[in-house]
Amino acid sequence: MGKHALTPAFRFLKATYGRHLTRRYKLSASGIDAVLPIEGPALVLANHTHTLDPFLISAVYPYTIRWVAGSYLFKMKAVGFLLRRLVGSIAKVQGRSDLGTIRSIGNALKKGGIVGLFPEGTRSWDGEMMDITKATAKLLRVFKVPVVFVHIEGGFLNKPRWSDVERKGPIHVSVVRVLGSEEISSMSLGELSQVTKDCLSFSTDDWQEGAKIPYEGAHMAEGSERLFYLCPECHSFSTMHGRGRRVSCSHCGFHADFDDYGFIHTDCQVVDWRHLRDWHHWETAELGRRLNTQGGGTPLFADHGILFQIPGRKRLLTVSKDFEVSVGREGFHFHFARPFKYEGSSVSSYTFPFSSIESVIVNAKQTIEFFADGRQYRFRTALDRSALKYQEAYAEAVELGLACREGSQGGPVTPAGAV
Repeated sequence: MGKHALTPAFRFLKATYGRHLTRRYKLSASGIDAVLPIEGPALVLANHTHTLDPFLISAVYPYTIRWVAGSYLFKMKAVGFLLRRLVGSIAKVQGRSDLGTIRSIGNALKKGGIVGLFPEGTRSWDGEMMDITKATAKLLRVFKVPVVFVHIEGGFLNKPRWSDVERKGPIHVSVVRVLGSEEISSMSLGELSQVTKDCLSFSTDDWQEGAKIPYEGAHMAEGSERLFYLCPECHSFSTMHGRGRRVSCSHCGFHADFDDYGFIHTDCQVVDWRHLRDWHHWETAELGRRLNTQGGGTPLFADHGILFQIPGRKRLLTVSKDFEVSVGREGFHFHFARPFKYEGSSVSSYTFPFSSIESVIVNAKQTIEFFADGRQYRFRTALDRSALKYQEAYAEAVELGLACREGSQGGPVTPAGAV
């Protein structure tokens, strides 16, 4: 057990910023009584739907939580200050195995602290829970401390990951279950993995079907083209555009309207979708199918890029703000408007075979970050284009056996077009 419920810094943060969040989001909580005997050490695990999830949970939680957060968040001045100085968060490089993070979690628990984790690793794009791997259960088995499972309800509908505009509606934090350390020790790894999935699994669509809580806004569809990168009717990439409450295809005219409950409606005879997940699941499967059948050298899709960064001695270096990026069966290909000098050569294009890529994630401002042969790269396309399709193209390539998984060694990264 910890010696104190709240650190002075956390008490101040809760009394000020926590109250602000409670008023702004009509924040409420249930099941908190179940965690009152657990001051620490403990783990808090939750689904991830909103940028402010760590602060929303901490605002209603009775004890100090040290959250594991993406390392890129620490680079943002205001958020970084809150995470580092007031909350004492633990940085995690997304998309990479990080033994240093695990050691930091272990050290915090040894000191009687409470550590918060989002096992999905990133926020949901469609309100559905993403895969929870057995690695989470293994982590619980290693630390053998009480685990608190939490659901955040309404966070996605308040501000979907793809949206720049908030809607008016409440957020609720629900403690689903508390697993004691003895209970964890008595379970097999398979049982623990299943319990973890059962306790964390959360569907915004299914929850909203029962809750029927309105989340009002005049710009419900704006930004949805970041999620919907494929038109259901003409199957064109990057032709969807959201405006007001409607998302429509500039190529064939297909459109869908958002209601106050986060559901979509369309008169199209081809599809009859009510949930965002239905559209998203379809386009992911279609992306995989086309990647599997596409001929070599023919791109699936292409975008204009506005930022490309490569590894430098101490940090990533910006080498281009004007380039074309495409994805095909062979991998990611970049062609730059102006060649740049890199490691003694003048480079006008780069090809990253899927076999060389170890991970792909989407960070803030629709920035795609990936590791290839152990080196970090970053690029960004226009904000009205979907960054998600790059991450999902890589995921489908992994499923098809075209790419290596994290930590494995693939083929070489090939700079091309030396002049």
